[in-house]
Amino acid sequence: MTERSVVDTGTGYGRRKPSHDARLTEVGPGTPMGEAMRRYWHPIATSATLTPDVPHRTRVLGEDLIVFRDGRGRPGVVFERCAHRGASLYYGRIEEDGIRCCYHGWKFDVQGRCLEQPCEPDQGRRRDVARQPWYPVEERYGLVFAYMGPPERKPVLPRYDCLEPQEEGERYHTEWPVPGMTVTGLQQDFNWLQIYENAIDPGHINWLHSQHSGFQFLGTGNTGFPEDFYDPYTVSDRLTYKRTEYGAKYGIRFLDKEEDGVRPERAWGAELHLPNVLVLPDFVKLVPDAPADMLLWVVPSDDTSHRSFFSLRTTDPERLDRFLLGVKQNGKDPWELTEEERQRYPGDGEAQQSQGPITLHSEETLATTDRGVVMLRRLLKAMVDDVEAGRDPQGVSLVEVPPRRTEAGMFTLSATAPAAGV
Repeated sequence: MTERSVVDTGTGYGRRKPSHDARLTEVGPGTPMGEAMRRYWHPIATSATLTPDVPHRTRVLGEDLIVFRDGRGRPGVVFERCAHRGASLYYGRIEEDGIRCCYHGWKFDVQGRCLEQPCEPDQGRRRDVARQPWYPVEERYGLVFAYMGPPERKPVLPRYDCLEPQEEGERYHTEWPVPGMTVTGLQQDFNWLQIYENAIDPGHINWLHSQHSGFQFLGTGNTGFPEDFYDPYTVSDRLTYKRTEYGAKYGIRFLDKEEDGVRPERAWGAELHLPNVLVLPDFVKLVPDAPADMLLWVVPSDDTSHRSFFSLRTTDPERLDRFLLGVKQNGKDPWELTEEERQRYPGDGEAQQSQGPITLHSEETLATTDRGVVMLRRLLKAMVDDVEAGRDPQGVSLVEVPPRRTEAGMFTLSATAPAAGV
């Protein structure tokens, strides 16, 4: 008799069709996350580069929009498709008081009111009924923000203590030095949540940015983290996560460089404010107990792409370089890499984009170091639940409030209790 061989287990045969969590990732009009996202302000352009020269095309939360500044200096955000016959206002002409469509010359102001219909009798006897769909905008911190939600629930534009007040000589840096992306943000072709979750996943620092691809943060062992900060086998005992008034944060405890014969214990960490804001400290030149100085927004373009914006407040021009160029792959910037180098020395971009246009949540196997990701997903789902129940979501205020307190950075720990912000 022939003995039957042992049956293989765990193969890929017969698995269910993989799926993503639409409630977390899909952002178009009418979707749960899309409606929740529309209850917040989102950056849509950088102020300094938005000039009355030409209009700019962008896509936000699944909607095709035009952002422009009229001749009076007022920013405006309107639908791309002209309300007359559907021509794109991307080809429009900016004038003193609005934007004029290239097709028949209809002109709209920054709130979509039709000012003139030149081919019509009396320049449009019923032009008041033609309203170009538009969204409210405000400028702050060197950025132009848009609100795309229900008008009756429009919140105040949040303020942040890490970005104000400006001291003498300080300026806001907001522009990505990437051709074609200086005005409407840095675009990447994968779901917004994949990059946002990366910000509450410090475990990847202790593997991807060190053990796998070599030390990628400039300043390692010198102005930045000591090399043993990256030890992946002790990080789980050094990590803490905490919910905050506006979202969540994490801290990684470590022994810093020697000072007067001892290595002080400190904690470094980033913070998230719902729905898509990251408070990111300097990771190249660490300054103990210094306040944070920048914010980064991850704005969904649609379900499979997003744009990133930042505002960095500083008098030090090298601070901008440390943010923009502070992570190297094989000693190079990402655009200098060959495909072989990208494979051998991957960074955040390779890891996040390789998850696919929208990661397949049904295929994940989460573990203890994913506590921050789990916490963020629960917060986002609670945000969606609030909106569906008719409540304002976390962090939204319809009245003016003091600037939000931000708690990211590197903090010195005492022997008895963590310092403020940890």
